[in-house]
Amino acid sequence: MRQAQTYKPSNTFSFVGFILMFVSMLISGALLSWLYVVLQAVIPFIYLCILITIGFGAAIGGIGALFVKVYKIRHPGLAIAATLIAMFFVYIFHWCVYVSRDYDKNVYDYMKTQNAANYYIGASDSEIEADGYETIIAYLKNTSITRLTFTSREKEYFTSKQESDYKKGVSVWDFYEFDKVLGTTNEEAVASLKAMKGKNAYTFYYEYRNQPKHTIGYLLVHPGDLWEDIRDINKVGRWTMRSSRSSFSSNRNSTTNNNVNGIMLWITWFGELLLMFIPAAAIVYYKAATPFIEQDNDWALTDKPRLSFKFIDPYPGNNSGEKQFKTIFMNDIDSLFSLQPLMPQMGQLNTMYIVSYCHSRNYSENYLSINHIRITNAKNNQRATSNIVKNVLVDADYIATLHGMFNYAVPAGCPGTNRFAQQQAQAEPQPQQQAYQQPQQQAYQQSQQQAYEQPQQQAYEQSQQQAYEQPTADNSGDMDGIDTSNIDLSSLDNTNQ
Repeated sequence: MRQAQTYKPSNTFSFVGFILMFVSMLISGALLSWLYVVLQAVIPFIYLCILITIGFGAAIGGIGALFVKVYKIRHPGLAIAATLIAMFFVYIFHWCVYVSRDYDKNVYDYMKTQNAANYYIGASDSEIEADGYETIIAYLKNTSITRLTFTSREKEYFTSKQESDYKKGVSVWDFYEFDKVLGTTNEEAVASLKAMKGKNAYTFYYEYRNQPKHTIGYLLVHPGDLWEDIRDINKVGRWTMRSSRSSFSSNRNSTTNNNVNGIMLWITWFGELLLMFIPAAAIVYYKAATPFIEQDNDWALTDKPRLSFKFIDPYPGNNSGEKQFKTIFMNDIDSLFSLQPLMPQMGQLNTMYIVSYCHSRNYSENYLSINHIRITNAKNNQRATSNIVKNVLVDADYIATLHGMFNYAVPAGCPGTNRFAQQQAQAEPQPQQQAYQQPQQQAYQQSQQQAYEQPQQQAYEQSQQQAYEQPTADNSGDMDGIDTSNIDLSSLDNTNQ
């Protein structure tokens, strides 16, 4: 009875490889982020968008796994940490791309259609001139924002900062941040009001006032503004449940809003984060935790073509069968050989165990994995797979025996002994040998008996033949060697009478 021993990574890593892995995931993630955001914006099917999200994370994880393989990083914990940190920055960059594109599509285009005076002051160019620039500035600085009337729909478009300022009752000037729109001094504000005439809101703010646009670079170095923009987008939403395409209306006076926003949108974004992070981390961890053969200074090999080792489930229909099988196997790895192999001629079963393994170059170190397969829909080839044991250490004899059970040739280079063939030789040949040896023994005994009895028989037959043939010889008158030819037998008869 041999208890199972599972593979444990050595936690060895290359510092250069670790840095290159981290940097490569950042760069590739940044490049893929733009493509990811574009695809998410143009594809109308939510389920397809989910697959794209998973693919985005898997692509970054695949790049990380490549560096794990090349630089032989077998420290799963460190590899996971590097992946999560890299994905965190990639996720932020993805938001920078998203918000920047959102400004281009939903903010800047709208501002270009609006008169600057009406957009910022709420009055026409002529009304501002009539009221006077100084009067307008004084009104903005001295009037509390709470004195203005806002509809519930308009309040929905307050930014997070505006919501807080409104509750504080700040001035209209501070509420709308007119120091950025008009300037910090009265002279600068008057000049700005004059320059506002005839310009649209976009041209006035970003060209005349030279305010920074919310580009990817700006948002990267201003995370506070990025966070405010994300919160503002969440308040309004950008897509409906029927479509992932942006459905933000430029008409802010619209009375309807079917976009997903608020708590539901936060949950959706959190789910998106998980769909990115989990595949990336899983792929990197899987590679870093793959058996590494220290004596070969390389990752374990897998035979190609990969042979099929299927065993009949000894507990079909038993809900606790997998747990029971694992318990038995972990206590005795040789218990696998007590299962019946599932040969091709037996057809397909609803439940089975499938064995795979990887090995060192000389098969001195081998790691076995076992999966349980349950066919859920044979017509559509749907199955449920659960891992029972993973990377259990076995010797070369175990590998040779496994091949022997399925009548496979032992792999070239594997010095193991097929114990299954030895057991068959000990169990099966004995009656065959008896069946073979018995007639041989009988034949030998008969030959010995014949060799012994034949001279005896011949001597007896000769003696009998001599006893029979001697009286018939031509020596009449002789009786037991005495000459009786001169005796008168008639006289003997008369005397007796």
